[in-house]
Amino acid sequence: MRRLLPLLFLLFGLRPVPAQVPDTAALALRRLPAAGLVLRQDWRYHPGDNPAWARPEFDDRAWDTIGVARPGAALPTRALGGIGWFRLRLRLTDSLRYQALGCVMARALGAAEVYCNGRRLGQYGTLSADPARVRPGGFRPDPLDLPVAERGELLLAVRFAPWQPPAPLARYISQSRLLNVKLTLLPQPRIRFQEVGQSMSMAIYAVQGGVFLLLGLLHLTFYRYNRAQPANRYFALYALLLAIGYLPVLNLTSPDLGGALREYFLSYVFLCAGCLWGLRALYALFEVRPGWLYKSLWAATLLLVPFITAEYARGSAWGTAGLVAFVVLVGGEQLRLTVQAARRRRRGARLIGAGFALSLLCLLFYLFSAVFVTQQLPAITNAFAGSLLFFFPALGISLYLAREFALDARLLQLKLGEVERLSAQTLAQEQEKQALLARQNETLETQVQQRTDALQRSLTELRATQAQLIQSEKMASLGELTAGIAHEIQNPLNFVNNFADVSQELVQELKEAQAAGDAEEVEALAEDLAQNLGRIHQHGQRAAGIVRGMLEHSRQSSGERAPTDLNALCEEYLRLAYHGLRAKDKTFNATLDTDLALGLPLVPASAADLGRVLLNLLNNAFYAVQQRQQRGTEPGYQPTVGVSTRLAAGAVKIRVRDNGTGIPEEVRQKIFQPFFTTKPTGEGTGLGLSLSYDIVTKGHGGTLDVDSEVNQGTEFIITLPA
Repeated sequence: MRRLLPLLFLLFGLRPVPAQVPDTAALALRRLPAAGLVLRQDWRYHPGDNPAWARPEFDDRAWDTIGVARPGAALPTRALGGIGWFRLRLRLTDSLRYQALGCVMARALGAAEVYCNGRRLGQYGTLSADPARVRPGGFRPDPLDLPVAERGELLLAVRFAPWQPPAPLARYISQSRLLNVKLTLLPQPRIRFQEVGQSMSMAIYAVQGGVFLLLGLLHLTFYRYNRAQPANRYFALYALLLAIGYLPVLNLTSPDLGGALREYFLSYVFLCAGCLWGLRALYALFEVRPGWLYKSLWAATLLLVPFITAEYARGSAWGTAGLVAFVVLVGGEQLRLTVQAARRRRRGARLIGAGFALSLLCLLFYLFSAVFVTQQLPAITNAFAGSLLFFFPALGISLYLAREFALDARLLQLKLGEVERLSAQTLAQEQEKQALLARQNETLETQVQQRTDALQRSLTELRATQAQLIQSEKMASLGELTAGIAHEIQNPLNFVNNFADVSQELVQELKEAQAAGDAEEVEALAEDLAQNLGRIHQHGQRAAGIVRGMLEHSRQSSGERAPTDLNALCEEYLRLAYHGLRAKDKTFNATLDTDLALGLPLVPASAADLGRVLLNLLNNAFYAVQQRQQRGTEPGYQPTVGVSTRLAAGAVKIRVRDNGTGIPEEVRQKIFQPFFTTKPTGEGTGLGLSLSYDIVTKGHGGTLDVDSEVNQGTEFIITLPA
């Protein structure tokens, strides 16, 4: 903090001045302080707006004599209602008459035009007859040069319009400090040097903000790879908030006072919140549960930041005192945690404590320079000491967390090496066991072979007499079973292959949609792909179930029955059969016609067995309409396959119909015979309808009928007892 800051806080106000000043008296100035002179007394004021009031010959003896720019001093109520004029006469001695002088208005709560001896020097802010459109000048405006040729007795005239503060600040900002006019020397090399220092201080703030940004991103990366250490997350929030908090500091050049106050407000919000998250990181590091003090500091932040901003706008030192108290509380709590951790010999406490010690040295240097060192580079001193004040504790915590991350990585490597060693040892033991088992198996095989040879010699004659009959029965049974299994397992395997082909196409479309940035299309394709994979798994399980079912069928056993929703079963297998054929022939299209009875009761049945029946019938239906379409002799032909359900006379009827080639009468009488098929070699085994007939009639006590007409279509009717 600059050494002049307390003086500036005392100067930002006003104090009433006795009105008995002589009407023609002028304020005599013999010299100016290095920091300039604020003109508080002997101002004449009159409300209204008249350009003639800027002329030095105008008689202002009837005007009010007031003092300005002193906190707590009251102004006439009419000075706050609209545009008015202030006039002040100055007499310069020879020591000041030929020096470069400037007039500046800083932190004035209003807009103003400044005149010297009737000549307009410049304007601060935006003047308007409408109070809502008045905009004040900035915090650090440029000074206006006073004419050298008119340096004897000067008349300063200020056309002034008061500013109405925003609603959140109106109750905090006192309207008594309207005018803040200061005379200063221009442009001395020291002042230019201060401007350079101000630029360098902004560069220091920018560098510090960048350092905190890098630290925040680094510890976010640490937290991503090691979520068991939440202190990395809290420290990352601390560093990022401080980095954001320095951005308003870099932009405190707003020409509007309200904009500057908003920048200060945002800066304090992020800096205070960042300090509290840094404290939270220490709680996590030292495994201490945050108490009432930490929660109270958060609550105090919500009240303190508006108070600090408003007090700064008023030019009061109470805002600075509140900020100092907040920093002292946070720093004291951080120091208390570090000391306790050091006493408990917690790892890293000394490293973090060293950061706080360096921060304390920076604070002492800051105070020493503010009190005893001349103000050669106040902005650089302020920025450099303030930056290191926050930097060293953050650096200590960051180094400790980085070391913890490195130690965890090293420990993980050691554990990985131990796992690899144990795995190699286990593999060697397993190989020894396998070798021992191999030797034992060879011994057992030798013994079994010897006993088998003896047994075979005793059964040679019996086998010779029965070999032909056994071989014939075996081949017949094996051929029938193999053919049945091959036919039944062909459908699920076709679905597996077809859905796999479709999935490959979906993956290619997914890549194209992702490259195009179409999020909705990507989501839809991903959902279709997940459904296809589920169907592949389902039909793989179904193939295994078919094998088990065929084996059970060969042992004259039937599957378990359970209440089955035939409507859902019909819809599912109609869709599966259609997409299965579409996967083979993408040019094929057909109309799917469903007429499912509402309120159909559940029927005790084996869903897997009935599914096989429906799949066989639907595959045959789609094959028939495809064959008719491929003839190409009927223009306008539309392949159609339909499924309907009805409840009648205590039985459920399922009808599978198509408008395909139809079945001739001589073929219709043989379709339920095993191994009879009209399909080309390799496309059918002749067991589909035979097995379907057995499942419906023998397995479920129903009937399977067919009605067909050549070139008109075919309809299979399944009747099941309800």
